[in-house]
Amino acid sequence: MLTRRDVLRLAPAPFFLRSAFGARMEGFERIDSHFHIHRDAPAVFASLKASGWSGLDLVVCPVAGDEPFDLESKLASTLACSRASGGRVAWASSFDARGFEQAGFADRTIARLLKTFDDGAIGVKIWKNIGMAIRGKSGAYLLPDDPSLTPIYEAIEKAGKTLVAHLAEPDGAWLPLDEKNPEFPYYSKNPQWHMLGKGTPPKEAILNARDRVLARFPKLRVVGCHLGSDEDHLDALARRLDSYPNLAVDTAARTRYFARGDRDKAVAFLTKYQDRILYATDYGLRDADPEAGAKALLARHDQDVAFYAGDAEMTYEGRPTKGLGLPEAVLRKLFRENARRWLPGIGV
Repeated sequence: MLTRRDVLRLAPAPFFLRSAFGARMEGFERIDSHFHIHRDAPAVFASLKASGWSGLDLVVCPVAGDEPFDLESKLASTLACSRASGGRVAWASSFDARGFEQAGFADRTIARLLKTFDDGAIGVKIWKNIGMAIRGKSGAYLLPDDPSLTPIYEAIEKAGKTLVAHLAEPDGAWLPLDEKNPEFPYYSKNPQWHMLGKGTPPKEAILNARDRVLARFPKLRVVGCHLGSDEDHLDALARRLDSYPNLAVDTAARTRYFARGDRDKAVAFLTKYQDRILYATDYGLRDADPEAGAKALLARHDQDVAFYAGDAEMTYEGRPTKGLGLPEAVLRKLFRENARRWLPGIGV
């Protein structure tokens, strides 16, 4: 078992106190606004505390056809995780959108979501199966702005909660599946999410449907996961952020895009939109040993802090790059303040 002494040995002090750029990261705990733990994991909780982190555990309902999925069990285990974490882990609930054509769908969904809010959920996660997988009786794909979902968005807005939206995917989902595809490692292992030639809506159609929700509900806070699926097009993301003040995005599993892209462009983007970007990892504990998982999450946090705060040459996921050296004010927003604003109830 990973003891507290082990955790403190792994993280003798919060990373910002022992790094070469410590002065700009000193004095505030940081928030990972997108991860997946879903169980009591004392080793992970102890590591988060020792290294100065808290975060958001997001429930996903990943099904599209008639396959079974025990959403109630996932909600219950995530609630238990949050309660066991000592305040380190907030949580967001979700719903099963497959029944969108059934009578009473919206009323049942809203009632269940309101119960999760009573249990402390600070938001609701919707996933890429909306737009990319779930289909109605006619064969048409369920898009994010479908009228069946409108009452649900209204209820989330009225409750003052945040909609966390992973909609669409990187461009690689619609590109040929070969080694030229930047997302080849993922789609080669998860071919069900490779969309080329499958007749699914184009990526832009999905994002435009999401944007219509943003326009219709200007008081609904929306955090677009994975740079809002505009990771390949920061200019397009900038236009969306300019157009929809209720939209923010997280960096979950997308810091690598900054690391392998144009450094100056990344710095300029993160600086200009410093109030709209939340740091996140998309870390998943899943079936991993919690002790090993704690070490892996700590290593990811340390590497990402080094990339955003430092300006040294480094390797990120096997590629040479250079840290962005962001200013202190930007770092504080990226690693804490934006999460507190866009996800009320998160953080210690």
